[in-house]
Order: sequence, then structure tokens, then C-alpha cells
Amino acid sequence: MSVSTAPLEKPPEDFRPDRQETMAPRGSGPQIEIARGVHLDWQVGQHINARNLTTGLVTFERGARLDYHTHPCSESITVLEGSALVCVEERQYQLLPYDNVTIPAGKPHAAYQVGDKPALLHVALASEAPPREPAEGYANLQEMPRETQTHPRGERATFFDSAHHYSPGPAADFVDYFNASLIPGCEMSGGFGKFGNGGRLPAHIHDFDESICIVEGQAVCMVEGREYAMDGRATALQPRGRVHYFINRSGEAMAMIWVYAGPMPERIVVEERCGNEPGAAWGEEQ
Repeated sequence: MSVSTAPLEKPPEDFRPDRQETMAPRGSGPQIEIARGVHLDWQVGQHINARNLTTGLVTFERGARLDYHTHPCSESITVLEGSALVCVEERQYQLLPYDNVTIPAGKPHAAYQVGDKPALLHVALASEAPPREPAEGYANLQEMPRETQTHPRGERATFFDSAHHYSPGPAADFVDYFNASLIPGCEMSGGFGKFGNGGRLPAHIHDFDESICIVEGQAVCMVEGREYAMDGRATALQPRGRVHYFINRSGEAMAMIWVYAGPMPERIVVEERCGNEPGAAWGEEQ
């Protein structure tokens, strides 16, 4: 994750935001049955004025499957509960909680529930309204090893237990799932972050929209003096230029799936008061 070297007094004027942040509790957005037994809870997308970004929660009932299809943009799939098979062309990946497969634009793929309980997935796509086109299936599937790597034909699989972990701040443990350095041509970037008690990042902005889904514990989201309590897989949309940060004040671990509508995870750090005081970031309360 790339950051500016020293906090700026205020965000640069050309980052001035034109939209408010949105908090999307689970079940608050459009509910879409995308296949028999496959249900999308669409949290971030065109319905809340996101740009170049969709995120949501997909529930697969026992035995449910989403057959081969394509998107004109990259897609990320992370298992949150249960287990799933994700097939990219003839390559088959079995995913457990916090494992991820990210698929480049135009690559045929499918997903299936496996195991004795429903699967819950977090999905992200690099469009605010991504179309889906059916595609021909593949026979003679090849089971892929549980090895974190980018396949020569494009997709990247990240297996949580063997992935590279790093700390971008105090009491923080992060894993990068996808970005343009890991998957050439990927239009978005994102990963997993876990925070211990008091864990947080500094107040910052991005040059693109961001989605943050709280997948464990409780978080406090600060946006230019506005405070939001988040849990239960609620998701926040932070539009380009909004000063924000998340902090864990709960005494228990907190974890998130974060997705940027930009190819590399870059942020600009600003002085703390820009996140805490209304009007401090832009000279007026927006």
C-alpha cells in the first residue's frame, strides 16, 4: 500500500469531493436472484452513485451454482463463510474463508457451493453496473493447488494461510488480494485488513472511490467529523476525495475487505483534524 510521506495540512483542492459517503448495512440495497439459489445483496454500485466499483454479498444455498459467464471488467471473489469452487476456464480453485480468486476482464468463470452449509461470498467488480454474459462451460476441470500465485493465463488465487501478510499501521495485519502489480491490467485493488484493539490507519483520501466491508467485529468510521458505527458486514462507500479512517475501539478484533476503484492501493495522508473536525478538510462542511 503506497502512502504519502508526511501528512498534508489539507487535501489538495483538485481532490474536492462531489458526493457524500454512504453506509450500506447488510440487506439495505437491491436484492437480486442471479441464479437459482444464488442471491446478491448489492451494497455498493450505481444505486448509491459509486463510480467504477460494485461490491456486495452473494449467498449460495446448498448445491447452488452460477454457471460460466464473463464480465467486461475484473471481478474479485472472497469466501466469508462455508466453501466454494471457483472455476476460471478449466482451472478449478477450492476456496475457504478469506481465500480469494480475482478474474481479469473477459475471462469465463463459474462458481459453485460445496460442503454441508451455504456459502457466503464477498464480490467486487470494477464497474458501478457490471453486465454479465453467459459463456460456454469447460470439461475436464483441473484442480489447482492451494498456492498463492498469479496464473500465467491471468487470474490470481490468494490462499489466506499462505499469503504474504504485512502491517501498514499499529495493530494492523493486511493481505493484498489484487492490484495491477499482482494482476497486470487489473483496474482495481483490494485485500483483507484486520485490526486489534485501537488499530487504525491515519486520516487519508484516495483518487478513486473505495468500498469497505466490515466482516468481523465492530468498527468506527470517521468521515470529516461524522462518526458511524459499523458491524454485521455493513459496507461503506467513500467517494473520491472524502477524508476518512476506520478505528477499532471495541476491545475485540475487527476485520474488513477493502476495495479501491483504482489499479494500485494508493492513499494521501492528511492531518488528523481533517477527519475529525467538520469543515476542516475543505473549509466548509459538506
